[in-house]
Amino acid sequence: MNQDFVVLNLGWTQLEPQSVEKPTVSPFMRIYYLKQGEADLNFSDREVRMSPGHMYMVPAYTPHCYSSDQPVQLYYLFVLHRQARRNFLEDYDMPSQVRSNEATQLLFENYCHLYPQLNLPAGQSAVGEHSIPYRDYLQTFRGLEEYERLQLHGMVEILLSYFLKHSQIRKEAADPRIAGVMDYVSNHMSEQISVEQLADYACLTKSYLIRTFREMMHITPLQYVIKKKIQLAQKMLLESDTPVSDIASALGFHDSSYFIRLFRKHIGLTPQDYRIRLIG
Repeated sequence: MNQDFVVLNLGWTQLEPQSVEKPTVSPFMRIYYLKQGEADLNFSDREVRMSPGHMYMVPAYTPHCYSSDQPVQLYYLFVLHRQARRNFLEDYDMPSQVRSNEATQLLFENYCHLYPQLNLPAGQSAVGEHSIPYRDYLQTFRGLEEYERLQLHGMVEILLSYFLKHSQIRKEAADPRIAGVMDYVSNHMSEQISVEQLADYACLTKSYLIRTFREMMHITPLQYVIKKKIQLAQKMLLESDTPVSDIASALGFHDSSYFIRLFRKHIGLTPQDYRIRLIG
């Protein structure tokens, strides 16, 4: 798959009954394996009942909430995809829940034993939104031996294979014109991108592109451009100390104030506040 995955956190925890009402939105993917107890994982468009013997995926940038009225034991894996370009996960409708097996639990148990330094800090929940020093974990991963990073990368691919087995390719990914537009956006994130440019690239009229794109993606092409730039900004805020004004410029925003307002509109925090929350 040639994907650049970084394992930020990996561990086991027992959660007491709790309700996380404020949606959690992270620039990384979360995978949970429920060992004991039951809980609810709430997305904007559905509620998923979590039960033992299953794995659950929360894609990056996906708002979600967690609640449970009983103690829950679970394993967790937080994975950052570092490539700026689209990754294969974006081409599939992945299930939120898949049945796992004893091998899954053994895999988690083994890797939690091998990499205790990737556990979340004591007292920090694996399901809520907290000020966790994710950048420290990013540096921890980078400091691992190459064979260790390869081991963790292999674990991610094994777990993702369970979800990919039950996924369907998205209709926009199957349409070469729309897929091409999305690739164009990914490859030109540092530029100002207009609908006219996208239409020319796809060899479509502007009106046809807007109509077709909205039908498939449920947003306009320009809304998609903004969405992807805000997502990349989240990664950049996590991975570096680059000033917010420089991040805005690197993403094609000549007015940093406009970028800050746009970021806050989409994320609910200013870029600087968001960075503080991510680095702890």
